[in-house]
Amino acid sequence: MTIVTGACDLWSPLRILTFPTWCLLLFASLTCCGASSDEVSHTSTGAPVADVAPVLDAIEPTRSPKNAPFALALTGGPFEPQDVVVVGMHRLDPSVLSKAKLSVAVPALTIGSYEVRVERGELSSESLTLDIHNAEPLIKPLGDAVVAEDELLELQVDVQDIDGDELRVFATGLPPGAKWEESTRTIRFRPDFIQGGHSHDVTIIARDGTVETTQSFRIEIADTIAPPSATVSQVDEVSTAYRLRLAQETDDYLDSPGYAGRTLTARIVVPKAATAQSKFPVRVYLHGLGGSPFSGGTGDQFRIYPHDPMTTYWWGYAETLPGPKPQAGLVKNYTQRRVLHLLEFVLKNYPGADPDRVYVVGSSMGGAGAAMLGASYARHFAMVNATLGQMVPRNHRPSRINQLSALWGDPATNLLDEFGMAAWDHGDVTRLIATSHESQQQFFSTRHGKDDSTIHFGAAAMPSALTGLSYYEAVHEHAVGHFAVWDEGGHGPSDPVLKSSWWGGHDFVFDDESFLRRDLPFIAFTNSEADGDPGDGTGNGNQNWSATAGYAGSVNVPGDTGWTGDLAGVLGRYLRWDAGAISDELDELRIPLRAVADPGQLGISKGYPPAADGYPGELPIMADGTLRRAKNFICRPGETVKYEFGSLSGEVVADEQGAVTVRDLPIDAQYTTLVLIRPAPSTNEVP
Repeated sequence: MTIVTGACDLWSPLRILTFPTWCLLLFASLTCCGASSDEVSHTSTGAPVADVAPVLDAIEPTRSPKNAPFALALTGGPFEPQDVVVVGMHRLDPSVLSKAKLSVAVPALTIGSYEVRVERGELSSESLTLDIHNAEPLIKPLGDAVVAEDELLELQVDVQDIDGDELRVFATGLPPGAKWEESTRTIRFRPDFIQGGHSHDVTIIARDGTVETTQSFRIEIADTIAPPSATVSQVDEVSTAYRLRLAQETDDYLDSPGYAGRTLTARIVVPKAATAQSKFPVRVYLHGLGGSPFSGGTGDQFRIYPHDPMTTYWWGYAETLPGPKPQAGLVKNYTQRRVLHLLEFVLKNYPGADPDRVYVVGSSMGGAGAAMLGASYARHFAMVNATLGQMVPRNHRPSRINQLSALWGDPATNLLDEFGMAAWDHGDVTRLIATSHESQQQFFSTRHGKDDSTIHFGAAAMPSALTGLSYYEAVHEHAVGHFAVWDEGGHGPSDPVLKSSWWGGHDFVFDDESFLRRDLPFIAFTNSEADGDPGDGTGNGNQNWSATAGYAGSVNVPGDTGWTGDLAGVLGRYLRWDAGAISDELDELRIPLRAVADPGQLGISKGYPPAADGYPGELPIMADGTLRRAKNFICRPGETVKYEFGSLSGEVVADEQGAVTVRDLPIDAQYTTLVLIRPAPSTNEVP
């Protein structure tokens, strides 16, 4: 028999005594201290506690997150100071709160089930189970957000993981033009004036490698800028469409205060067959210098024909106009606003107009305007088709700079736009490509002529003083989607050898396989071994430099151009993707790629590219591919991504903008699927 004693100093510290020793010491104790026998601890049955195993009835909590120390409460009893709490392999000294309660500090544990018991010498309680689990990420509740048009929304998402795992946090369902920055867990969005009146359900997804937590909220865009709506002044019916004439009244948002209130004419074409269930694409056509809205058009698509009567190059003019050459004040994009205003009219009034298949087209002044508009507002346009357009306003010929100075102020004056950018640099397409994440998601289809003496070839081949890049260099260096054609054509006349449309008839809007949508990823190809060489914007000695014509030769004389590089060629030719088979998920993106081949095909003449859209060389074509417009497979800067392409596999690292480029893809005539895979984040396990 054993008993626990400790009634006076003789018995401190507490000791467990055997029966013979107890007999002797009990006599001494009673003699010395006068203690009575009822001071010895017994159970309710009269048995001393030291002879009875402790009872463990419950533990709290029964589940706890991994990697985090915590306090464990135990109830049962009776408990004694010499009791030890065993948690798995850990033997822990508890604090005795009462005969029926213990508390013990449990160190950080890894995931698993742990047996908990109370030991007293060789005696032990029954075991209870403690589950150590992975705690799910915690997303602080998000209320719905309201943002006004032309105002900046910055919404930071608070996400925590109490057990210290690495977190990945994503945002899906964002409005067009919004950007998620995972490094700061911030949504940044400045809606433009045609996005008001819409709401977008956004989902935040937090992952720790094991558990996923989601929370949804709504971004509502308040319609705070409401210019007068266009009105229909005339309707003409043709077999497949209605042709509408619109009166577009301006206010001081669509026009400078001095011009506000005037009425401009625009035209649209509405296909009869377009319905909400069968949507048609929308084509915005910007006319050239001195032009007016086109009055024709068939019903294969919606068509929008705006008007730029002031020859603003489809951008805008100073808020001080009308008046003398601007010397002060802001230069605003009034003309662009009027184009977007017409787009809003069509999308709002015709459910059959597809907002994900809007594209902008133009030639000459219209080409410059299309490139600038499509780059600035890539959120609205699936593609830019710009022919013979100046990509860098400061590189215009002297007469055009003089004309535009009456609208924008002299280039040296550097009047600013409303965002603090110099007006002459606002429309620099190389600047937009180099600095704007939104612009980098655009796809540009362009054509320029080396013997164009009106808007010379330097429009695409000469560098911007601001960025140091030409248009050709910008789309290459920043891996922006492009299909770029050049030849020895002029400002209208075709190449004397290749004639018109020699580069093939691929249509990125209507093609059954390789088509573009605003809401669908695509691959931007660069460094293709099938690319031609447009030159570096300098002369080859054939022609003297002219500030108006550059190094243009005679459009009727083959081979006399003064520009360096191939006489004719294409960047981004022959390479396709199967848009209908694209899969865009958080953890994996799949997109099939192929080359259009025509082995053995020869150019029309030596030194010229093939006139049919088929690669004449040996396959595969080696090219780099950069993912653009992904909605779910968004990467953070510096993230490592795995890829697979046929028998090839490896890893690539996202650039400083989060763009993922796979180098040296061997692209053959048959579709091969490029697969991008996001590795799961590592969990933080304590050994």
